[in-house]
Amino acid sequence: MNRRRKFLLASVLALQNSSFIYPSCQKCFSRIILVSKRSNCPKCGSTGEAENAIYRYKLSLKVAESDKLFGITVFGSCLDAFFGLTATGLHRILKTSMEMVQVPVTSQSSAQTARELKHS
Repeated sequence: MNRRRKFLLASVLALQNSSFIYPSCQKCFSRIILVSKRSNCPKCGSTGEAENAIYRYKLSLKVAESDKLFGITVFGSCLDAFFGLTATGLHRILKTSMEMVQVPVTSQSSAQTARELKHS
């Protein structure tokens, strides 16, 4: 990994990937695999509870500078200030919002909806 910082004055043209946070290993920062209630890091072998997973930002952008196009990826906590909170904090908010939006569908409610549509 290149540890030198590079500054680029460019215009953002597009997001390369809509997934901009990922569950990460607390030891090596690689993407972890969440299975059921456990997490596993394929790179270093670290394991843990899925509910204790920390999240990191990974923002992939297509940018233009003068007459050149670049694909750049920005990782980590340097994006906390841009988003106004940590990636783990954002994940919690998104998860809570999604749980509030989801309405459980039961066979009774599905049958009632079908009857209501028939009589409309």
